[in-house]
Amino acid sequence: MGVRRSGRPMSRRQNGLVVDELAKRRWGEGELEKRRKTDAIKVRMAARLRAETVMTLDWIARRLHMGCRHTLANCLKGKQ
Repeated sequence: MGVRRSGRPMSRRQNGLVVDELAKRRWGEGELEKRRKTDAIKVRMAARLRAETVMTLDWIARRLHMGCRHTLANCLKGKQ
């Protein structure tokens, strides 16, 4: 289980969604690092996390290896 900046563990819900998305695509954690920051599948994963959790753009960008929150915000804006 990961840890938030505040030192509290992130909930199973947030981590579960990421693990769920990875399993659906038969990806390992390393695949997130290999793919481009703006990969369409990673953007869809980020959009789901944003819609179904209260995690910040910073957290989502770090968790999915998408660079900074600005990159993620631009990707999500283009998806609307």
